[in-house]
Amino acid sequence: MSRTLHRRDLLRQSAALAGGMALGFGVPRVAVASAASWGDLVGRFVYAGTPPERKKLKVDKDVECCGKFDIRDESLMVASDGGLANLFVYVRTRKVDVCPELAESAPKRVTLDNRDCIFMPHCMTIWFGKQEFYIVNSDPIAQNVAFSPLGDTPANIVLAAVKDTKDAKADTNISATWKFNRAQIIPVPIACNYHPWESAFVLPRDNPYATVTAADGTFRLAKLPVGKLEFQVWHERVGYLDTPEWPKGRFEMEIKPGVNDLGTVKIAPARLEKN
Repeated sequence: MSRTLHRRDLLRQSAALAGGMALGFGVPRVAVASAASWGDLVGRFVYAGTPPERKKLKVDKDVECCGKFDIRDESLMVASDGGLANLFVYVRTRKVDVCPELAESAPKRVTLDNRDCIFMPHCMTIWFGKQEFYIVNSDPIAQNVAFSPLGDTPANIVLAAVKDTKDAKADTNISATWKFNRAQIIPVPIACNYHPWESAFVLPRDNPYATVTAADGTFRLAKLPVGKLEFQVWHERVGYLDTPEWPKGRFEMEIKPGVNDLGTVKIAPARLEKN
C-alpha cells in the first residue's frame, strides 16, 4: 500500500510539473517568454549642418570662483561629427508595461551636481516612483536650485558653500533630497537664482522609458514592451522637435524582441532655431 501511495504521489507531481511547464511556469519557458516580451530602441541624432560655436556666457556673480571657468551656452550641444546631445527621447504611451529587471536594477538616486558654477548634468531623467532626486553643491560658494513642476510642489533650495573641497562629505547643508509626486509630459527647467547663467532640465516619469542622447547623439531605451508604442522627442530650444515625418516630435514604432534600430536621424539646423 505504501508503494502504491508513493507511485500515485509521483504521478501527481509529474502531471503538475508538466501542466506548469505547458502554462509557462517551467524555468525554460519563463526565460524564453521573458526574452520575447521586451526589446531595445536605439538610434542616433545628427545635426545636419556645421556645428555652431557655443556662445561664452556672461559671468558676473561670484566672479572670484566662477570667473575662472570657461562657461558657455549648453542649449545646443553638437559634437564635431554632428552628434546632437541632450535630446530627450521617451515613451508617450500611457500605462506602459515595465520590465521587472528594470525595477530591480534602477539606481536609487539621480544626482544633480552644482560643480564649476554650472549644473551637471545639463539634462537628466528620473523614474520618480523608484528614484530620489539628489542635489549637491560641490563649489566653495552658495548655490540655489529652483524648479516648478506642473501640478507638483515647487522647489527653491539653498545649498551652502563647500568649506573643505577636499572632503565635501564633511560639510553640512550642501545637499538635499527631493521627491517628485507626479509624472511630467515635458522636462522641467531648473534655475539658480544666484547665478542666472546656470540652467538644467529634469524629466520625471512614472516609468523608466525616458533617456537623453549622449554627446555623440546616440541613445538607447532598454527593455521596452513589445508592440506598438508612441515616442516623444523634445529639445530645450524648441520644445517638441517638430519634423515633417514627426509632427510635434512624435512617432510610432512597432517594438520587436531584440534591438530595434531607428537609424541615424538628421535634424536640419532650422528645426533647432529658438522660438
